[in-house]
Amino acid sequence: MNLKIKIANRDIPIEWENQTAVKAIMNKLSSVKKLSLSKNGVMQSGGLGISVPRNDRSLITKAGDIAVQGDKLVIFSGEDDVSCTKLGHINGLSESQIKNLLNPGSIAVELYEG
Repeated sequence: MNLKIKIANRDIPIEWENQTAVKAIMNKLSSVKKLSLSKNGVMQSGGLGISVPRNDRSLITKAGDIAVQGDKLVIFSGEDDVSCTKLGHINGLSESQIKNLLNPGSIAVELYEG
């Protein structure tokens, strides 16, 4: 996948799921998509601003999981039991690094084709 993500101005390695929601996000990106995510428990979430096909299922998340829940992009910093469409997972960072990255009250996220 050529979809890339920056969190707090840092390029983050992601292993994207091979599914329609990820492909739809890529197809709808005409430029960098900037999002502001706010902390709520073990997740940072914010409006995605585009509609994507979803195949929600029950999921026990782990730190680094990225999903769509409703119309929001969600990045998890820990375990939760939710219904969502998983988009991918942060690679190459430990759980504590992911928690530190997602710790602030809000974070700036950029989605872009790269």
